[in-house]
Amino acid sequence: MTRALLGLAALLLASCGSGAPTYAGCEDDLDCAGVADRCHRLLFDLDDGTTADGNMCTHECITDSECNGGVCISLEGDPSMQFFCAARCGTSADCYADLACTSVDSMDLNVCLP
Repeated sequence: MTRALLGLAALLLASCGSGAPTYAGCEDDLDCAGVADRCHRLLFDLDDGTTADGNMCTHECITDSECNGGVCISLEGDPSMQFFCAARCGTSADCYADLACTSVDSMDLNVCLP
């Protein structure tokens, strides 16, 4: 039980703050550990017609091969229309804290988003 709690605590601590891994939440560029990563503010439209936003450590991309197992996407509703890497997921348990497994209808896949 102690090991499980320590593992959960490590995951929660890694999800934001200095040294956050790629695909984790962040507040500014200094939070992101990856050399190419920066804290991207994401604005996007949800299926229910609402708009969502949040921050995530990631980097811009052109192809999926640049995303270390993730996918290179651009989100509808994002005024920058930039392509960035996002982690694939089956459920929100596959995502870092403060991110949720979200369906991207235009691509028929689920990714972790703020």
